[in-house]
Amino acid sequence: MDFPSMFTWTNGTKKWTIRQRGCYVGHLYFVSPSIGERYFLCTLLTKVKGVVSFEALCTVNNVVHDTFKLVCITPGLYDSDDEWNACFEEAVGMQTSA
Repeated sequence: MDFPSMFTWTNGTKKWTIRQRGCYVGHLYFVSPSIGERYFLCTLLTKVKGVVSFEALCTVNNVVHDTFKLVCITPGLYDSDDEWNACFEEAVGMQTSA
């Protein structure tokens, strides 16, 4: 299951609910790499498909990792500069005048 396309966060109840209007993700918030673990969690939620539980998200090659950063590094999500280039491209698009 591709979690973001099937569920949506409801602020009022503070729970995830099944999407009523089909599989659509309208906006994902920008998360700066300087935020640390939240950045790596965001990366995992957008890159890893078919996750059905928190434990499954943290498992790589049958090893459950303690941090989201280790989960990203282990399968090689950060072997190239592609992720950093995408981050910079998104930052350029969000640039505001000083």
